[in-house]
Parts: sequence; structure tokens; C-alpha cells
Amino acid sequence: MIDRQGGRILIECDSCDEVLDTETGEFDEALALMKREGWSVRKIADEWLHGCPSCGAPT
Repeated sequence: MIDRQGGRILIECDSCDEVLDTETGEFDEALALMKREGWSVRKIADEWLHGCPSCGAPT
């Protein structure tokens, strides 16, 4: 899940409690950081699911 708090984008793993604080409010920058950090994203049934490096690709 993607959440915005205090002008910053947080990405929460949909499989565990891991949260990536991107320290930016710009979506493109947050997405680039997410990929650099090994996070994955997949669209399933019109819903975007996010996975941390430990959990891998969401199913």
C-alpha cells in the first residue's frame, strides 16, 4: 500500500509490517527508490500490491 504522511510517501508491504519511508513526496522518485531497494509491485484484480525484499513479489 502507498500512504502519504507529512508530505512524504510511505510504501507498506502487503505481506508483512515492513514500511519504506521514501523521504519524498514525488511519486516518480518514490517509485525509483522502491525499485533500488528491491521492493516489488504487482497489479492483481485492479489492486496494486507491494512486496518488500524479504517477502518478494506479492501474490
